[in-house]
Amino acid sequence: MIFDGAQIAAATGGVLVHPGPMGSILTDSRRVAPGSWFVALTGDRFDGHDFLAFAAAAGAAGVVASRPPPEPWPLGLVIVPDTLVALQDLARAARRLVMAPVVGITGSAGKTSTRVMVVEVLRALGHVHHTQGNLNNHIGLPMTLLATPPDANVVVLELGMNHPGEIALLADIARPGVRLITNVGAAHVEGCGSIEGVARAKQELFDTAEAGDLLCVNLDDPRIAAMPRPVGTRVLTYGTGESAVIRLTHVEVDAARLQTRVRMETPLGEVRATIGVPGAHLAHNAAAAVAVAVGLGLPIETMGPALGRFVPEGMRNRVEQLNGITLLDDAYNANPVSMGAALRTLGALASGGRRFAVLGDMFELGESGPAAHAEVLRTARSGAADRVLVTGILMRGAADEVGGIEVYDDAEQVGAVLCAELRPGDVVLVKGSRGAKMERIIDSLRRHVGGRG
Repeated sequence: MIFDGAQIAAATGGVLVHPGPMGSILTDSRRVAPGSWFVALTGDRFDGHDFLAFAAAAGAAGVVASRPPPEPWPLGLVIVPDTLVALQDLARAARRLVMAPVVGITGSAGKTSTRVMVVEVLRALGHVHHTQGNLNNHIGLPMTLLATPPDANVVVLELGMNHPGEIALLADIARPGVRLITNVGAAHVEGCGSIEGVARAKQELFDTAEAGDLLCVNLDDPRIAAMPRPVGTRVLTYGTGESAVIRLTHVEVDAARLQTRVRMETPLGEVRATIGVPGAHLAHNAAAAVAVAVGLGLPIETMGPALGRFVPEGMRNRVEQLNGITLLDDAYNANPVSMGAALRTLGALASGGRRFAVLGDMFELGESGPAAHAEVLRTARSGAADRVLVTGILMRGAADEVGGIEVYDDAEQVGAVLCAELRPGDVVLVKGSRGAKMERIIDSLRRHVGGRG
């Protein structure tokens, strides 16, 4: 999407001080290219206004700022009261220009894997523009919309939150015609007060739906199944129960091949797929993706092969072989829902060796944190893992309560123990919240275990 100075001023209600030519919208001064417009965002640790001269030197068409740059200023200039609000208003303007279907996905766990699956099944429509990485917040989602190319046949957006009201804001910007909530669990309880508060926050995606929008409803999650559906919206349900329109009829984790096989019944016929990573929880993500595809009228024969092309993104559900050791890299983030799913996957992968659960702290759980960590460790100890190694203050406290847990000071210490003790046939799950930096353990295993020869 490109805008000139007059269009930017009209979209944001800003003052056009100097006109400027058409250009794309950027917020990172390091990525300013000739002809682009730089929006000077401010935050607790940065102020984009400090980089206005840098943007000018890089050939920017103009800048959007909340205070005037030093004179003389030869480029385009739009002055707005709040540059973040201006960015979001520009994204609203971009959304009005998008004629392709827009899919919005949120949930406590699995929204990224679901988004990747949705993207794969929707490739049958043509070019799919979608969220990249973790650009799913009040800045990332607007930037994703603003980057929508004119040839996009469908847009798939991930909506993240940690406080009430955030999903409503993102939904107001994105106005998705297809809306999907993967599940509701004890993630971001600190910001929402309780799991009921999390449910209400996620429900904002449905609450803001307009007549004609499609709601994809997970009937296996009672909180989602109970959410009210605005008058005039269409509903497509999925789950394992007989009342689900998209019904999961078979889920099988193949420990030998490290795959997950699923079957589901749809109004168009049966979908069969072999997902190239293990995890029974991935079946619900697949059913959600099929619900979106059915809702958008895709041919049934394209769906199974598309799910078979699924490749996990980043440090999520990735399977790696390191000299005979199976590594489950799920280190990107964690909450009680995703921890439970990962441990069930580990428990299904006994391959003659030992199963190691290597776990770090889960953040943003508020007062429920200690109990949630203890419950995760009980799950790990109840058959999911042969050895449980943890690091972090919250995991340490829970380990004292549960017993039988190996506690280490930091990720480096855990990595050293694993590198010394792992042998071919072992399976290792590494998981923790982003701030726990569990990827350091992954890096250590790749260097030392993967380098054995």
